[in-house]
Amino acid sequence: MAGRILIVEDEPLIRQRIRATLAQDGSFSTLLEAEDGLSGFKRLLEQPVDLVVCDLVMPRFDGMKLLQLKASRPELEPIPVIILTAETDPDRKADLLGRGASDYVNKPFHDKELLARVRIHHKLKVLQDELREKNQLLETLSVTDPLTGLFNRRYLMDRLEKEVARTARYGSPLSLVMIDLDHFKKINDTFGHPMGDEVLRNIGRLLREDARATDFAARFGGEELALVLPQTDLDGAATRAEGLRQKLEGFDHLCDQSTLRATASFGIATTPFPGEAPSPPALLRRADEALFEAKRGGRNRVVRAPPPDAPSAAKAS
Repeated sequence: MAGRILIVEDEPLIRQRIRATLAQDGSFSTLLEAEDGLSGFKRLLEQPVDLVVCDLVMPRFDGMKLLQLKASRPELEPIPVIILTAETDPDRKADLLGRGASDYVNKPFHDKELLARVRIHHKLKVLQDELREKNQLLETLSVTDPLTGLFNRRYLMDRLEKEVARTARYGSPLSLVMIDLDHFKKINDTFGHPMGDEVLRNIGRLLREDARATDFAARFGGEELALVLPQTDLDGAATRAEGLRQKLEGFDHLCDQSTLRATASFGIATTPFPGEAPSPPALLRRADEALFEAKRGGRNRVVRAPPPDAPSAAKAS
């Protein structure tokens, strides 16, 4: 439970005393110092800190101003601040707590009391961090497919709704690539389900490695995957899909001393649709129709969905 404590105090002798007091607890690995609230705030921005011990009254930039600056930065909100004050007015102390202080210690302070309060608030900070990390993990697991590491179908549908709304508002292109592994049942029947799982894991990794920061990929169901490409027109999506098709075609899947190469079929649709309001069902339907044409045309190919008013069927890239 090693901690980093920032001491903000303008009097060097008092800083030394606070430092000596906190050094009695070996769990505080790093003790940082600042001579006023402004330099203390800069320290908070520059280095990770678990807790702040701050004097209230300091020249130029006091503890109250430090609390105000800290409150303006959401990423600093979890860091507890213990104020050292000679203030005796209960209303004034209550005001400190209302402005973001976690606790206060009266000056002149008692060493054991200061150390005890720092220990308590540091422990609370550690517990809160652990809870936050666990909640983030649970949130990640709730939207992640455990086999491929991609997002799951529920997340895909929620995110696709937002992306379609964005493209409807700004008129920017949005492409959806539906991917279906070719002859996947044959892979499972011939090599066993562990090999089938390995193929899915590998293509999941290829999709994650190829994705830009704005892209996202999901397992739609079974051996069918989806890649959503914001700000990408039909030509750009076709280029991305063809690159993925070639990577997968040349990838060696290894499982239980067996090696195989698998291929996939790709269907692409892009919004906006002329004369038709974009919607997730329409985008999914057009991409799925293009995927069907890719499979019907011999598999291991990329097919684009034509515009809604085009008389011809989906065309191969």
